[in-house]
Amino acid sequence: MAKLIRTVIPMLIALLVSACAASPPYWYKEGVSREATKDAYAECRYEIGMSEKTRAEKQELLTFCMERHGFRLRR
Repeated sequence: MAKLIRTVIPMLIALLVSACAASPPYWYKEGVSREATKDAYAECRYEIGMSEKTRAEKQELLTFCMERHGFRLRR
């Protein structure tokens, strides 16, 4: 039992630390400020928001809209 604990605890700690280290994806366009990126994102969300689409379709439309404005999703 002690051997199991000595093996599992370090693995759990490593998993938690690595999960915290991963940064979420973000929209990027060279020469564009973070504030302007937020504005473009909000504009795209507004355009899509009232449409009667599924959540997946809205996400795809959001991606197309941001790409149309020249942004790329960085992971």
